[in-house]
Amino acid sequence: MKNLIRIPLIMAISVLCCRSGRAQEFYRGEMFVTGQQFSLADGRLNIDLSVDFEDLRMPSDESLTVTPVLISGENEQALPAVLINGTEKQKVYQRQQEFTGNGHPSPIPAVVIKNDARMARSFRYRVAVPYQEWMKDALLLIRSQECACHGRQGSIYEDKIADRLNLPKVRTSVWDTDTDRKYLTWVNFIEPAPDKDTLHAVTGSIPYFGKEQRDKRERPLGELSVTKQNFEIYHRMRNALQDIRREAGTKLMKVKITGYGAPVGNLQKNEVDALVRSLKLKDYLRENRLTAGTPLEVTWISEDWDSIAALVKQSDMMFREATLDLIGNVDIDKGRERMLMHLADGKPYKYLAEKIFPEVMRVDYRIEYTRQPLDAAESLRLFRTGERRALRLNEFFTVAGSYPQGSTEYNDVLDLAARLFPDSPEANINAAAVALTKGETAKARRYLERFATLPMAYNNMGILCLQEGNRDKAEVYLTMAAAAGVKQADKALKELKR
Repeated sequence: MKNLIRIPLIMAISVLCCRSGRAQEFYRGEMFVTGQQFSLADGRLNIDLSVDFEDLRMPSDESLTVTPVLISGENEQALPAVLINGTEKQKVYQRQQEFTGNGHPSPIPAVVIKNDARMARSFRYRVAVPYQEWMKDALLLIRSQECACHGRQGSIYEDKIADRLNLPKVRTSVWDTDTDRKYLTWVNFIEPAPDKDTLHAVTGSIPYFGKEQRDKRERPLGELSVTKQNFEIYHRMRNALQDIRREAGTKLMKVKITGYGAPVGNLQKNEVDALVRSLKLKDYLRENRLTAGTPLEVTWISEDWDSIAALVKQSDMMFREATLDLIGNVDIDKGRERMLMHLADGKPYKYLAEKIFPEVMRVDYRIEYTRQPLDAAESLRLFRTGERRALRLNEFFTVAGSYPQGSTEYNDVLDLAARLFPDSPEANINAAAVALTKGETAKARRYLERFATLPMAYNNMGILCLQEGNRDKAEVYLTMAAAAGVKQADKALKELKR
Protein backbone atom coordinates (compact mmCIF):
# COMPACT_ATOMS: atom_id res chain seq x y z
CA MET A 1 0.00 0.00 0.00
CA LYS A 2 1.49 3.30 -1.05
CA ASN A 3 1.62 6.20 1.38
CA LEU A 4 -1.07 8.78 0.76
CA ILE A 5 -0.54 12.41 1.77
CA ARG A 6 -3.63 14.58 1.58
CA ILE A 7 -3.38 18.17 2.80
CA PRO A 8 -6.07 19.20 3.55
CA LEU A 9 -8.19 16.08 3.96
CA ILE A 10 -11.16 17.39 1.95
CA MET A 11 -10.61 18.53 -1.63
CA ALA A 12 -13.22 19.69 -4.16
CA ILE A 13 -13.80 17.89 -7.44
CA SER A 14 -11.43 19.23 -10.07
CA VAL A 15 -12.91 21.51 -12.68
CA LEU A 16 -9.79 22.35 -14.63
CA CYS A 17 -6.91 19.94 -14.89
CA CYS A 18 -3.61 19.26 -16.61
CA ARG A 19 -1.08 16.52 -16.11
CA SER A 20 2.49 15.87 -17.15
CA GLY A 21 3.28 12.64 -19.01
CA ARG A 22 6.95 12.14 -18.14
CA ALA A 23 8.63 11.23 -14.88
CA GLN A 24 10.87 13.99 -13.49
CA GLU A 25 13.99 13.08 -11.55
CA PHE A 26 15.16 15.10 -8.56
CA TYR A 27 17.64 14.91 -5.68
CA ARG A 28 20.69 13.58 -7.54
CA GLY A 29 18.51 11.35 -9.72
CA GLU A 30 17.60 9.13 -6.74
CA MET A 31 13.95 10.21 -6.54
CA PHE A 32 11.42 11.01 -9.22
CA VAL A 33 7.89 12.33 -9.68
CA THR A 34 6.02 9.67 -11.67
CA GLY A 35 2.78 11.61 -12.02
CA GLN A 36 1.63 15.17 -11.49
CA GLN A 37 -1.73 16.87 -11.70
CA PHE A 38 -2.76 20.48 -11.17
CA SER A 39 -6.41 21.48 -10.90
CA LEU A 40 -8.44 24.53 -9.91
CA ALA A 41 -11.70 24.33 -7.99
CA ASP A 42 -13.55 26.60 -5.57
CA GLY A 43 -10.78 29.16 -5.57
CA ARG A 44 -8.10 26.67 -4.54
CA LEU A 45 -5.17 25.26 -6.49
CA ASN A 46 -4.93 21.49 -6.04
CA ILE A 47 -1.55 19.85 -6.54
CA ASP A 48 -1.28 16.07 -6.79
CA LEU A 49 2.16 14.43 -7.10
CA SER A 50 3.15 10.76 -7.15
CA VAL A 51 6.68 10.37 -5.80
CA ASP A 52 8.91 7.29 -5.99
CA PHE A 53 12.02 7.05 -3.81
CA GLU A 54 12.94 3.39 -4.34
CA ASP A 55 16.45 4.44 -5.39
CA LEU A 56 17.09 6.82 -2.50
CA ARG A 57 20.51 6.02 -1.07
CA MET A 58 20.48 7.57 2.38
CA PRO A 59 22.19 6.30 5.56
CA SER A 60 19.78 5.08 8.22
CA ASP A 61 20.90 7.81 10.64
CA GLU A 62 20.17 10.70 8.27
CA SER A 63 17.08 12.44 6.89
CA LEU A 64 15.92 14.44 3.90
CA THR A 65 13.35 17.25 3.79
CA VAL A 66 11.47 17.56 0.49
CA THR A 67 9.60 20.84 -0.14
CA PRO A 68 7.61 21.58 -3.32
CA VAL A 69 7.84 25.28 -4.23
CA LEU A 70 5.82 27.43 -6.65
CA ILE A 71 7.79 30.29 -8.26
CA SER A 72 6.76 32.97 -10.75
CA GLY A 73 8.90 36.09 -11.05
CA GLU A 74 9.17 37.62 -7.60
CA ASN A 75 6.38 35.45 -6.26
CA GLU A 76 7.28 32.31 -4.36
CA GLN A 77 5.27 29.96 -2.17
CA ALA A 78 6.68 26.94 -0.38
CA LEU A 79 4.19 24.11 0.08
CA PRO A 80 4.03 21.79 3.11
CA ALA A 81 7.24 19.78 3.43
CA VAL A 82 7.76 16.04 3.61
CA LEU A 83 10.41 14.67 5.98
CA ILE A 84 11.96 11.30 5.05
CA ASN A 85 13.83 9.72 7.95
CA GLY A 86 16.23 6.80 7.87
CA THR A 87 15.29 3.96 10.25
CA GLU A 88 17.68 5.07 13.00
CA LYS A 89 16.86 8.74 12.45
CA GLN A 90 13.18 7.92 12.80
CA LYS A 91 13.78 6.48 16.27
CA VAL A 92 15.59 9.67 17.30
CA TYR A 93 12.81 11.78 15.79
CA GLN A 94 10.12 9.88 17.70
CA ARG A 95 12.00 10.32 20.98
CA GLN A 96 12.33 14.04 20.31
CA GLN A 97 8.62 14.32 19.60
CA GLU A 98 7.80 12.60 22.87
CA PHE A 99 10.02 15.07 24.66
CA THR A 100 8.64 18.16 22.95
CA GLY A 101 5.15 16.91 23.59
CA ASN A 102 5.71 17.59 27.28
CA GLY A 103 5.70 21.35 26.92
CA HIS A 104 8.66 21.95 24.58
CA PRO A 105 7.02 22.76 21.23
CA SER A 106 9.14 22.80 18.10
CA PRO A 107 8.26 23.25 14.42
CA ILE A 108 7.67 19.99 12.58
CA PRO A 109 7.06 19.14 8.90
CA ALA A 110 3.56 18.42 7.66
CA VAL A 111 4.33 14.76 6.94
CA VAL A 112 6.98 12.33 8.17
CA ILE A 113 7.84 9.16 6.23
CA LYS A 114 10.13 6.35 7.31
CA ASN A 115 12.69 5.26 4.71
CA ASP A 116 12.25 1.53 5.23
CA ALA A 117 13.33 -0.92 2.50
CA ARG A 118 10.67 -3.37 3.70
CA MET A 119 7.89 -0.95 2.78
CA ALA A 120 6.74 0.53 -0.53
CA ARG A 121 9.01 3.51 -0.97
CA SER A 122 6.61 5.84 -2.72
CA PHE A 123 3.92 8.26 -1.68
CA ARG A 124 1.11 10.42 -3.03
CA TYR A 125 1.39 14.13 -2.18
CA ARG A 126 -1.83 16.13 -2.33
CA VAL A 127 -2.18 19.72 -1.19
CA ALA A 128 -4.68 22.54 -1.75
CA VAL A 129 -3.70 26.21 -1.40
CA PRO A 130 -5.61 29.45 -2.05
CA TYR A 131 -5.27 30.25 -5.75
CA GLN A 132 -3.62 33.47 -6.89
CA GLU A 133 -3.44 34.63 -10.49
CA TRP A 134 0.38 34.44 -10.65
CA MET A 135 0.24 30.70 -9.98
CA LYS A 136 -1.14 30.08 -13.48
CA ASP A 137 2.31 30.71 -14.99
CA ALA A 138 4.33 29.44 -12.03
CA LEU A 139 6.96 26.73 -12.28
CA LEU A 140 7.07 23.95 -9.72
CA LEU A 141 10.39 22.89 -8.27
CA ILE A 142 11.32 20.55 -5.45
CA ARG A 143 13.80 21.73 -2.85
CA SER A 144 15.58 18.78 -1.18
CA GLN A 145 17.54 19.58 1.96
CA GLU A 146 19.82 17.07 3.65
CA CYS A 147 20.04 17.05 7.42
CA ALA A 148 22.94 18.74 9.18
CA CYS A 149 24.11 15.43 10.59
CA HIS A 150 27.50 14.31 11.91
CA GLY A 151 28.85 17.84 12.22
CA ARG A 152 28.47 18.77 8.55
CA GLN A 153 26.18 21.18 6.78
CA GLY A 154 23.48 19.50 4.74
CA SER A 155 23.39 20.26 1.02
CA ILE A 156 20.34 21.75 -0.69
CA TYR A 157 19.23 20.64 -4.16
CA GLU A 158 16.62 22.32 -6.35
CA ASP A 159 15.07 20.49 -9.31
CA LYS A 160 12.44 21.81 -11.70
CA ILE A 161 9.43 19.50 -11.98
CA ALA A 162 7.06 21.55 -14.18
CA ASP A 163 7.81 24.63 -16.30
CA ARG A 164 4.34 26.11 -16.01
CA LEU A 165 1.08 24.92 -14.54
CA ASN A 166 -0.84 26.34 -17.52
CA LEU A 167 -4.28 25.43 -16.25
CA PRO A 168 -6.31 24.91 -19.44
CA LYS A 169 -9.84 25.95 -20.16
CA VAL A 170 -12.52 23.30 -20.16
CA ARG A 171 -12.33 21.52 -23.49
CA THR A 172 -15.60 20.96 -25.32
CA SER A 173 -16.05 18.12 -27.77
CA VAL A 174 -16.76 19.00 -31.38
CA TRP A 175 -19.52 17.10 -33.18
CA ASP A 176 -18.23 15.27 -36.21
CA THR A 177 -20.19 16.78 -39.08
CA ASP A 178 -19.74 13.57 -41.10
CA THR A 179 -21.65 11.53 -38.52
CA ASP A 180 -25.20 10.58 -39.48
CA ARG A 181 -27.28 10.77 -36.29
CA LYS A 182 -29.78 8.20 -37.62
CA TYR A 183 -27.12 5.55 -38.15
CA LEU A 184 -25.51 6.46 -34.84
CA THR A 185 -28.69 5.24 -33.13
CA TRP A 186 -28.65 2.02 -35.16
CA VAL A 187 -25.07 0.79 -34.76
CA ASN A 188 -23.90 -0.73 -31.50
CA PHE A 189 -20.60 -0.33 -29.69
CA ILE A 190 -19.05 -3.30 -27.86
CA GLU A 191 -17.56 -3.10 -24.37
CA PRO A 192 -14.69 -5.57 -23.84
CA ALA A 193 -14.43 -7.69 -20.71
CA PRO A 194 -12.83 -5.82 -17.76
CA ASP A 195 -9.06 -6.03 -17.57
CA LYS A 196 -7.48 -8.08 -14.82
CA ASP A 197 -4.36 -7.33 -12.82
CA THR A 198 -2.31 -9.75 -14.92
CA LEU A 199 1.33 -10.74 -14.62
CA HIS A 200 3.81 -9.26 -17.08
CA ALA A 201 7.53 -9.84 -17.54
CA VAL A 202 10.47 -7.90 -18.93
CA THR A 203 13.58 -9.86 -19.87
CA GLY A 204 17.07 -8.85 -20.90
CA SER A 205 20.64 -10.04 -21.23
CA ILE A 206 23.97 -8.44 -20.33
CA PRO A 207 26.81 -10.07 -22.31
CA TYR A 208 30.33 -10.53 -20.99
CA PHE A 209 31.93 -9.90 -24.35
CA GLY A 210 29.39 -7.89 -26.34
CA LYS A 211 30.39 -6.71 -29.81
CA GLU A 212 28.51 -3.43 -29.43
CA GLN A 213 27.94 -1.32 -26.34
CA ARG A 214 25.08 1.15 -25.95
CA ASP A 215 27.58 3.69 -24.68
CA LYS A 216 31.19 3.65 -25.89
CA ARG A 217 32.28 4.49 -22.36
CA GLU A 218 30.80 1.20 -21.14
CA ARG A 219 33.18 -1.73 -21.07
CA PRO A 220 32.10 -5.38 -21.44
CA LEU A 221 31.60 -7.23 -18.15
CA GLY A 222 34.47 -9.55 -19.00
CA GLU A 223 36.93 -6.65 -18.86
CA LEU A 224 35.85 -5.55 -15.38
CA SER A 225 36.66 -6.72 -11.87
CA VAL A 226 33.95 -8.54 -9.93
CA THR A 227 33.16 -5.38 -7.94
CA LYS A 228 32.79 -3.31 -11.10
CA GLN A 229 30.75 -6.08 -12.71
CA ASN A 230 28.32 -5.90 -9.80
CA PHE A 231 28.06 -2.14 -10.20
CA GLU A 232 27.42 -2.43 -13.95
CA ILE A 233 24.75 -5.12 -13.44
CA TYR A 234 23.14 -2.97 -10.74
CA HIS A 235 23.15 0.07 -13.06
CA ARG A 236 21.53 -1.84 -15.95
CA MET A 237 18.93 -3.44 -13.66
CA ARG A 238 18.15 -0.10 -12.02
CA ASN A 239 17.37 1.44 -15.42
CA ALA A 240 15.12 -1.49 -16.36
CA LEU A 241 13.25 -1.28 -13.05
CA GLN A 242 12.81 2.48 -13.34
CA ASP A 243 11.12 2.05 -16.72
CA ILE A 244 8.61 -0.32 -15.14
CA ARG A 245 8.03 1.77 -12.00
CA ARG A 246 7.31 4.84 -14.09
CA GLU A 247 4.45 3.07 -15.84
CA ALA A 248 1.25 3.90 -13.99
CA GLY A 249 -0.42 1.13 -11.98
CA THR A 250 2.55 -1.27 -11.85
CA LYS A 251 3.68 -3.35 -8.89
CA LEU A 252 6.92 -5.35 -8.88
CA MET A 253 6.45 -9.02 -8.01
CA LYS A 254 9.83 -10.71 -8.54
CA VAL A 255 13.28 -10.07 -9.97
CA LYS A 256 15.33 -13.04 -11.16
CA ILE A 257 18.96 -12.81 -12.28
CA THR A 258 20.87 -15.74 -13.75
CA GLY A 259 24.57 -15.73 -14.60
CA TYR A 260 25.98 -18.15 -17.16
CA GLY A 261 29.59 -19.31 -17.37
CA ALA A 262 31.64 -21.39 -19.78
CA PRO A 263 33.67 -24.59 -19.19
CA VAL A 264 37.04 -23.01 -18.60
CA GLY A 265 39.16 -24.86 -16.02
CA ASN A 266 38.20 -27.38 -13.36
CA LEU A 267 34.48 -28.22 -13.12
CA GLN A 268 34.39 -28.46 -9.34
CA LYS A 269 36.16 -25.11 -8.99
CA ASN A 270 33.79 -23.55 -11.51
CA GLU A 271 30.79 -24.68 -9.49
CA VAL A 272 32.21 -23.29 -6.25
CA ASP A 273 33.08 -20.01 -7.98
CA ALA A 274 29.57 -19.80 -9.43
CA LEU A 275 28.00 -20.16 -5.97
CA VAL A 276 30.29 -17.51 -4.48
CA ARG A 277 29.66 -15.23 -7.47
CA SER A 278 25.88 -15.41 -7.12
CA LEU A 279 26.03 -14.72 -3.36
CA LYS A 280 28.30 -11.70 -3.84
CA LEU A 281 26.04 -10.24 -6.52
CA LYS A 282 22.90 -10.80 -4.45
CA ASP A 283 24.49 -9.16 -1.39
CA TYR A 284 25.60 -6.19 -3.48
CA LEU A 285 22.14 -5.68 -5.00
CA ARG A 286 20.48 -5.94 -1.59
CA GLU A 287 22.92 -3.51 0.01
CA ASN A 288 22.12 -1.00 -2.72
CA ARG A 289 18.37 -1.61 -2.36
CA LEU A 290 17.80 -2.58 -5.96
CA THR A 291 14.42 -4.20 -5.34
CA ALA A 292 13.44 -2.65 -1.99
CA GLY A 293 11.34 -5.51 -0.62
CA THR A 294 10.53 -7.25 -3.91
CA PRO A 295 11.72 -10.90 -3.92
CA LEU A 296 15.16 -11.16 -5.51
CA GLU A 297 16.52 -14.46 -6.88
CA VAL A 298 20.14 -14.71 -8.04
CA THR A 299 21.59 -17.94 -9.42
CA TRP A 300 24.67 -18.86 -11.41
CA ILE A 301 25.16 -21.73 -13.86
CA SER A 302 28.84 -22.57 -13.91
CA GLU A 303 28.92 -24.20 -17.36
CA ASP A 304 26.04 -23.48 -19.74
CA TRP A 305 26.26 -26.51 -22.03
CA ASP A 306 22.67 -26.10 -23.25
CA SER A 307 23.52 -22.75 -24.85
CA ILE A 308 26.83 -24.13 -26.14
CA ALA A 309 25.00 -26.97 -27.93
CA ALA A 310 22.44 -24.54 -29.39
CA LEU A 311 25.15 -22.25 -30.75
CA VAL A 312 27.11 -25.17 -32.20
CA LYS A 313 23.98 -26.31 -34.10
CA GLN A 314 23.69 -22.85 -35.66
CA SER A 315 27.39 -22.67 -36.57
CA ASP A 316 29.34 -23.88 -39.60
CA MET A 317 32.26 -25.20 -37.54
CA MET A 318 34.26 -28.23 -38.63
CA PHE A 319 33.30 -31.56 -37.02
CA ARG A 320 30.04 -30.01 -35.85
CA GLU A 321 28.10 -33.29 -35.66
CA ALA A 322 30.93 -35.05 -33.81
CA THR A 323 31.08 -32.18 -31.33
CA LEU A 324 27.33 -32.32 -30.75
CA ASP A 325 27.53 -36.09 -30.32
CA LEU A 326 30.10 -35.73 -27.51
CA ILE A 327 28.14 -32.93 -25.81
CA GLY A 328 24.94 -34.95 -25.94
CA ASN A 329 26.28 -38.36 -24.90
CA VAL A 330 29.22 -37.79 -22.54
CA ASP A 331 28.50 -36.52 -19.03
CA ILE A 332 30.35 -33.45 -17.79
CA ASP A 333 31.97 -35.38 -14.95
CA LYS A 334 32.90 -38.28 -17.27
CA GLY A 335 35.43 -36.34 -19.32
CA ARG A 336 33.29 -34.43 -21.85
CA GLU A 337 35.61 -31.43 -22.03
CA ARG A 338 38.75 -33.60 -22.18
CA MET A 339 37.34 -35.63 -25.08
CA LEU A 340 36.45 -32.42 -26.93
CA MET A 341 40.04 -31.23 -26.49
CA HIS A 342 41.34 -34.42 -28.15
CA LEU A 343 38.80 -34.47 -30.98
CA ALA A 344 40.50 -33.81 -34.36
CA ASP A 345 43.71 -32.56 -32.75
CA GLY A 346 41.80 -30.00 -30.68
CA LYS A 347 40.55 -27.91 -33.63
CA PRO A 348 36.84 -28.08 -32.66
CA TYR A 349 37.67 -27.19 -29.06
CA LYS A 350 39.75 -24.23 -30.20
CA TYR A 351 36.74 -23.00 -32.16
CA LEU A 352 34.54 -23.43 -29.08
CA ALA A 353 36.96 -21.51 -26.87
CA GLU A 354 37.33 -18.64 -29.32
CA LYS A 355 33.83 -18.34 -30.80
CA ILE A 356 31.26 -20.11 -28.63
CA PHE A 357 32.34 -19.82 -24.98
CA PRO A 358 32.61 -15.99 -24.97
CA GLU A 359 29.11 -15.72 -26.43
CA VAL A 360 27.68 -18.01 -23.77
CA MET A 361 28.99 -15.96 -20.85
CA ARG A 362 26.28 -13.51 -19.84
CA VAL A 363 23.86 -12.35 -17.17
CA ASP A 364 20.14 -12.72 -17.95
CA TYR A 365 17.36 -11.09 -15.98
CA ARG A 366 13.60 -11.40 -15.73
CA ILE A 367 11.43 -8.78 -14.01
CA GLU A 368 7.88 -9.83 -13.18
CA TYR A 369 5.25 -7.24 -12.37
CA THR A 370 1.52 -6.64 -12.41
CA ARG A 371 -0.25 -3.66 -13.92
CA GLN A 372 -3.61 -2.58 -12.60
CA PRO A 373 -6.16 -1.14 -15.04
CA LEU A 374 -5.94 2.65 -15.16
CA ASP A 375 -8.80 4.88 -14.15
CA ALA A 376 -10.46 7.30 -16.58
CA ALA A 377 -8.34 10.31 -15.58
CA GLU A 378 -5.02 8.51 -15.97
CA SER A 379 -6.08 6.89 -19.25
CA LEU A 380 -7.06 10.27 -20.65
CA ARG A 381 -3.78 11.81 -19.48
CA LEU A 382 -1.68 9.17 -21.22
CA PHE A 383 -3.73 9.52 -24.38
CA ARG A 384 -3.39 13.30 -24.47
CA THR A 385 0.35 13.25 -23.76
CA GLY A 386 1.10 10.88 -26.63
CA GLU A 387 1.75 7.74 -24.52
CA ARG A 388 -1.05 5.87 -26.28
CA ARG A 389 0.82 2.62 -26.76
CA ALA A 390 0.92 2.27 -22.96
CA LEU A 391 -2.89 1.96 -22.92
CA ARG A 392 -4.80 -1.29 -23.01
CA LEU A 393 -7.90 -1.74 -25.14
CA ASN A 394 -10.26 -1.21 -22.19
CA GLU A 395 -8.48 2.04 -21.44
CA PHE A 396 -8.94 3.24 -25.03
CA PHE A 397 -12.68 2.67 -24.64
CA THR A 398 -12.56 4.53 -21.31
CA VAL A 399 -10.96 7.49 -23.09
CA ALA A 400 -13.55 7.35 -25.86
CA GLY A 401 -16.30 7.31 -23.23
CA SER A 402 -15.13 10.66 -21.90
CA TYR A 403 -16.47 12.23 -25.13
CA PRO A 404 -20.03 12.17 -26.54
CA GLN A 405 -20.77 9.46 -29.09
CA GLY A 406 -20.44 10.87 -32.58
CA SER A 407 -17.95 13.58 -31.61
CA THR A 408 -14.71 13.95 -33.54
CA GLU A 409 -12.67 12.86 -30.51
CA TYR A 410 -14.84 9.80 -29.86
CA ASN A 411 -14.56 8.66 -33.46
CA ASP A 412 -10.79 9.25 -33.62
CA VAL A 413 -10.10 7.27 -30.43
CA LEU A 414 -12.04 4.20 -31.60
CA ASP A 415 -10.48 4.31 -35.05
CA LEU A 416 -6.99 4.46 -33.51
CA ALA A 417 -7.81 1.57 -31.15
CA ALA A 418 -8.61 -0.68 -34.14
CA ARG A 419 -5.27 0.16 -35.75
CA LEU A 420 -3.33 -0.54 -32.55
CA PHE A 421 -5.30 -3.71 -31.73
CA PRO A 422 -5.90 -5.22 -35.20
CA ASP A 423 -6.80 -8.67 -33.83
CA SER A 424 -9.40 -7.46 -31.34
CA PRO A 425 -13.01 -8.14 -32.43
CA GLU A 426 -14.32 -5.39 -30.13
CA ALA A 427 -11.90 -2.78 -31.49
CA ASN A 428 -12.70 -3.62 -35.10
CA ILE A 429 -16.47 -3.81 -34.58
CA ASN A 430 -16.45 -0.41 -32.87
CA ALA A 431 -14.27 1.17 -35.57
CA ALA A 432 -16.70 -0.25 -38.14
CA ALA A 433 -19.57 1.35 -36.23
CA VAL A 434 -17.82 4.72 -36.53
CA ALA A 435 -17.29 4.18 -40.27
CA LEU A 436 -20.95 3.22 -40.72
CA THR A 437 -22.15 6.43 -39.06
CA LYS A 438 -20.09 8.31 -41.67
CA GLY A 439 -21.33 6.22 -44.60
CA GLU A 440 -17.83 4.79 -45.21
CA THR A 441 -18.98 1.31 -46.24
CA ALA A 442 -15.70 0.10 -47.75
CA LYS A 443 -13.81 1.00 -44.57
CA ALA A 444 -16.49 -0.60 -42.41
CA ARG A 445 -16.28 -3.84 -44.39
CA ARG A 446 -12.50 -4.00 -43.95
CA TYR A 447 -13.01 -3.81 -40.21
CA LEU A 448 -15.96 -6.23 -40.01
CA GLU A 449 -15.31 -8.93 -42.59
CA ARG A 450 -13.01 -11.09 -40.42
CA PHE A 451 -15.52 -11.08 -37.56
CA ALA A 452 -18.79 -11.42 -39.50
CA THR A 453 -19.58 -14.82 -37.91
CA LEU A 454 -19.40 -13.48 -34.35
CA PRO A 455 -22.79 -12.71 -32.74
CA MET A 456 -21.42 -9.40 -31.43
CA ALA A 457 -20.89 -8.29 -35.05
CA TYR A 458 -24.37 -9.24 -36.38
CA ASN A 459 -25.99 -5.85 -35.84
CA ASN A 460 -23.26 -3.80 -37.51
CA MET A 461 -23.02 -6.35 -40.34
CA GLY A 462 -26.75 -5.83 -40.89
CA ILE A 463 -26.29 -2.04 -41.06
CA LEU A 464 -23.39 -2.54 -43.48
CA CYS A 465 -25.49 -4.74 -45.80
CA LEU A 466 -28.28 -2.18 -45.61
CA GLN A 467 -25.93 0.63 -46.68
CA GLU A 468 -24.60 -1.56 -49.49
CA GLY A 469 -28.15 -2.10 -50.78
CA ASN A 470 -28.46 -5.80 -49.85
CA ARG A 471 -31.73 -5.58 -47.88
CA ASP A 472 -32.33 -9.35 -47.70
CA LYS A 473 -28.97 -10.05 -46.14
CA ALA A 474 -29.36 -7.03 -43.86
CA GLU A 475 -32.63 -8.43 -42.53
CA VAL A 476 -31.00 -11.80 -41.74
CA TYR A 477 -28.18 -10.20 -39.74
CA LEU A 478 -30.48 -7.74 -37.96
CA THR A 479 -32.95 -10.48 -37.03
CA MET A 480 -30.13 -12.55 -35.50
CA ALA A 481 -28.88 -9.47 -33.66
CA ALA A 482 -32.34 -8.70 -32.29
CA ALA A 483 -32.66 -12.31 -31.11
CA ALA A 484 -29.36 -11.83 -29.28
CA GLY A 485 -30.86 -8.85 -27.45
CA VAL A 486 -29.30 -5.95 -29.35
CA LYS A 487 -31.83 -3.11 -29.01
CA GLN A 488 -30.41 -1.12 -31.91
CA ALA A 489 -31.31 -3.99 -34.25
CA ASP A 490 -35.03 -3.55 -33.45
CA LYS A 491 -34.89 0.09 -34.56
CA ALA A 492 -33.13 -0.79 -37.82
CA LEU A 493 -35.58 -3.63 -38.56
CA LYS A 494 -38.58 -1.32 -38.16
CA GLU A 495 -37.02 1.10 -40.64
CA LEU A 496 -36.14 -1.76 -43.01
CA LYS A 497 -39.72 -3.13 -43.09
CA ARG A 498 -41.40 0.19 -43.89
